[in-house]
Amino acid sequence: MRHHLIYGFLVLFTFTLSGCSGENANKIIDKSIAFYGMDKIEGKTIEFDFREKHFKVKQHKGNFYYESSYRDDSLGLVKDQLSNHGFAREVNGRLMPLSGKDSVKFAESLNSVVYFAFLPLKLKDEAVRAKFLRTVQIKGSDYLQVEVTFAKENGGDHYDDTFYFWFDARDKSMDYFAYSKGGDRFRAGNGLIRDKGLYLQNYVNLENKNPEKTALKDYYKLFEQDKLSTLSYIELRNLKVSD
Repeated sequence: MRHHLIYGFLVLFTFTLSGCSGENANKIIDKSIAFYGMDKIEGKTIEFDFREKHFKVKQHKGNFYYESSYRDDSLGLVKDQLSNHGFAREVNGRLMPLSGKDSVKFAESLNSVVYFAFLPLKLKDEAVRAKFLRTVQIKGSDYLQVEVTFAKENGGDHYDDTFYFWFDARDKSMDYFAYSKGGDRFRAGNGLIRDKGLYLQNYVNLENKNPEKTALKDYYKLFEQDKLSTLSYIELRNLKVSD
């Protein structure tokens, strides 16, 4: 009888831990979204600049509208638009016919910028599967490591990827994350921009050029040991929030 009780307790204990992992991951993400003020942008228009392009983002009741505009030396003023209705490109105010392949390419490029700019909010998408892994130390502070995978349905072009996020254990800021789409990358927070209670984060984009392979979930160790090389800087500018 005693053995059955012990076995039952172990099963219950294991079930409780596994059940709490998903719940804790979602709570961590919710608190991080609140840290950045992204829980209060429903219906608002968000504008920012990134790499010579001006972006405009609006989400309301499940509908979304993303826009990037820039001046091309040969084409003139280019405006890309992505919404629930699909993708369109305007050149000097006129709709430009595109092949299906080009439409997908330009849409993915626009969506990618918005997706990364609005992390961790995007971790509330329906396709996201989040799991709390462990608490680790990075640069002397405790971080909560969360693994994110995606369901194939509604998972977009990242559905087969795995992301790792490290949230500050105290304020839940999303200071680091790693992903493998297009090559293993590790991003480290590099300052915030703010307007009307919304914060967007800039990053240093890093890669591993060392010959020895390291699992993506352990890239924070390479960062700690200064074994990652700078690939690029992700710098958002001129943030503006309006109703």
